Amino acid sequence: MLNLAQIAQIDRQTLWLEITAADLQIAEPSPQLYSNRTGLNYARSNRLCLHKFGAWLTESGIDYTSSLSELEMYPLWDVVNGCAIEIGKTRLILIPTDTLDRDEIRVPQEWVDLPNLQGDYYLAVQIDFDTSGMNIWGFTSHRTLKQQGEYTARDRTYSLPSERLVANLDILWMAQELDLNEVVATPELPDLSLDRALELIKQLSTPSPYSPRTKVEFFQWGSILNNPNLRTQLYHTRLQQAVLAHAPAPSFSLSNWLQSKFSNAIASGWENYYQPAIVKGNHTVDRSKLINLQLELQRRTVVLLVGIVAQPDGEVRVVVQIHPGSGERIIPPQLQLSYLDENGSALRMVVARTNDDYIQLPSFTCSIGTEFSIQIQLNSCLTIERFVV
Repeated sequence: MLNLAQIAQIDRQTLWLEITAADLQIAEPSPQLYSNRTGLNYARSNRLCLHKFGAWLTESGIDYTSSLSELEMYPLWDVVNGCAIEIGKTRLILIPTDTLDRDEIRVPQEWVDLPNLQGDYYLAVQIDFDTSGMNIWGFTSHRTLKQQGEYTARDRTYSLPSERLVANLDILWMAQELDLNEVVATPELPDLSLDRALELIKQLSTPSPYSPRTKVEFFQWGSILNNPNLRTQLYHTRLQQAVLAHAPAPSFSLSNWLQSKFSNAIASGWENYYQPAIVKGNHTVDRSKLINLQLELQRRTVVLLVGIVAQPDGEVRVVVQIHPGSGERIIPPQLQLSYLDENGSALRMVVARTNDDYIQLPSFTCSIGTEFSIQIQLNSCLTIERFVV
């Protein structure tokens, strides 16, 4: 089979773009922003696709905007391939693939049948990471895809053979200038109650190496993906469950702190170098840990502080705070601090305001042997620490 570089010597009609090492670096996503390897691969291809095609549009003097911000794209890329841009009133959906098969374009149903995601035109994009090339080799319209494409229920895609795609992008720009209506009506999504949606989100968030997009009926899945709030909730729940599944079990018991047994905790990063004004008295014992928030564009640190107090009935009262990291005066606004039970359900949460120099969860009491987790979340960055009392 020919590689993309060899195809480029034959195909002079379609758009070819070179991928540089700098392009790959820009496009590389943060692994912690995706719940599995599939989502990470979707993100890498689509970030590269948006970056290179967007740069080419700019160089060509074509004004465009991202249909969704990258922060809004994370929930989609975690479960479905594709990205969207807008040129004037025209919405383009780019479908990247790293296979060299040009027999057809395969478009996930979400980009075709969901009102908030569907586009006017769909572009087939080939990416060859080995030869550092990208090729926009054809496009079709929503109308053609719906009326002439083949729907496959197994993977919920619409496909169209290559001979029915238009190779020359100049024709796309002409159609865009004529403001043709190439979007056909799609069936409305049935109503989905909030309670049912939340049940489905929990079901769809079970850790798996694959996307759950075919695990429930499409009208249920589509109702979640079409709603930005539910889509974000699904994303954060999937991230939470993935992080919780991979978070190491604690190698120490908090109740050991009451007996001044800290060696295992220290080996896990818990120190006593940070001494803020945590609730003192009643023989509070506390330890702190530096938490790195691996954000997409910057790195922030905060200090997670856990204090425990022995209770007369033999239980332990737990106090949890977040403080600024080294060199910081306040903690990042909108940072969320949550207390999770052993199943990962949030029992309590507090959110940082604009100028908070610390935040604290309402204290809670646990019996010996109780397992719980503390979750720290800022935008799409999420960290979970697991404990046993």
